[in-house]
Amino acid sequence: MAKLIRMDLYRMLKSRSFLICLLLTFVLSLASSPLSKLLFTLALTFSPQVNERFPSEKTFSSILNDPFPLMGLLLVLLSLCYFFYADVENGYIKNIAGQMPTKGFTILSKFIAALVHNVIFTVAGLIGNVIGTLIVMRITMDADVLTGLRDVALRLLLLQSLTAILLLVVSACGSKSLGMILAVLFGLQLTPLIYLGLNQGLKRIFGEGTDIALYMPDTVMGENPLNPLKSLAVALGFGAVFLISAIRIFDRKDVK
Repeated sequence: MAKLIRMDLYRMLKSRSFLICLLLTFVLSLASSPLSKLLFTLALTFSPQVNERFPSEKTFSSILNDPFPLMGLLLVLLSLCYFFYADVENGYIKNIAGQMPTKGFTILSKFIAALVHNVIFTVAGLIGNVIGTLIVMRITMDADVLTGLRDVALRLLLLQSLTAILLLVVSACGSKSLGMILAVLFGLQLTPLIYLGLNQGLKRIFGEGTDIALYMPDTVMGENPLNPLKSLAVALGFGAVFLISAIRIFDRKDVK
């Protein structure tokens, strides 16, 4: 199992899609604050009557609360889709799975490698955001830094639950196209439109107060501040259900 994880990590870190998405995540995070200042300056140019100034400082905790500015989450999820489907696309999944006592070990290995993947992207996003912010304003340390660090960890767990969903769709079910669609929906925060439609049907069963969006990992991930117990429960619940489902489906699947 350890050798399989090392192989997946090597394959992931050497892949072109990983490097490109990581670079774009860093660059977009770096450009976030300067771009905000540019747009603010342009807005003042066309509306000189507005008497406002661009902020001169930003708290470090607010940066921690936004590790993926400017489509960063989308790039993380797209990179995961490419990684999860690479062994099928290149035709060597059968050789890998055939060497394992249980085929589902390949799913578990990818999930563990994806944790390293997500940590790397989160760190790159935060570093880019810090550097970009320092270009246009000061960063001040505040009393909420520890809370911000806690929320980074919680968002990472919620990201792992989204990873488990993509793992089920892409690796276990073999649908890269559906995985990419889900990555776009999650990454661009378009799922509330879908949840709104589902709520209309569920309200007939569970009542008017039904709102599944409140307990979905992608929407919980965007909350600020995060509710620690709720975030942990959602992350662990979705992660466990979809990871176990992916392992069982792949175990029963005829790998080609």
